[in-house]
Amino acid sequence: MSENSSEDTRSPEVDPPPVSRRQRREEESTNSRSPWMRRLSIALQVIAWTLAGIFALIIVLTVVVPRVIGAEPFTVISGSMEPTIPTGSIVVSKHVEAGEVTFGDVVTYQLKSGEPLTVTHRVVAVDVVEGKTRYRTQGDANNAEDPLPVRPEQIRGVVTYHIPYVGYLGQLVPMGNRQTIATIVGVCLIGYAVIMLIRSFIEHRRKKQLPSEANIKQ
Repeated sequence: MSENSSEDTRSPEVDPPPVSRRQRREEESTNSRSPWMRRLSIALQVIAWTLAGIFALIIVLTVVVPRVIGAEPFTVISGSMEPTIPTGSIVVSKHVEAGEVTFGDVVTYQLKSGEPLTVTHRVVAVDVVEGKTRYRTQGDANNAEDPLPVRPEQIRGVVTYHIPYVGYLGQLVPMGNRQTIATIVGVCLIGYAVIMLIRSFIEHRRKKQLPSEANIKQ
């Protein structure tokens, strides 16, 4: 008489590792968050990144690029150049030599030489009187030329490009502090967006790790 013996080849079950109180609290907190809260968090991240991108672009176009190309930003506070340049735009005017200004250029010039008040208008004629160059200017939306000719030393630069409506934001901030405040706001928005992105990444990793740790079996 023979005996038949069989061996159990199944691997012994391994108890899952203990879950710490911190992990349990994190899991409960994650599970307790309602869907609308998660959607709100995602929406805030998108808004933060969008605003950060806009502010970064504005800083680049109004601070960095002008310095690189030898230009200067100015705010347009009237509608004399509409629709070419809307009211509230920032114009970036590049410094040029007097002989480089030609008919049709849009220039930013001082109303009086040495004074800060400026106007941005188009050159409609170039006159040479007794060997001296004088520029006649006019706003695109105006029906008549400006009353006084512009001397070369009054011209601050030829407009290279403009950014519509950004000047309205600048009017809320004193001139001397605009660059500093814009930089601080931009950095804060970028920092907030980065923090939200890191938090989202960490939560995603935890969601993947916690279920796998609780169900480890061999």
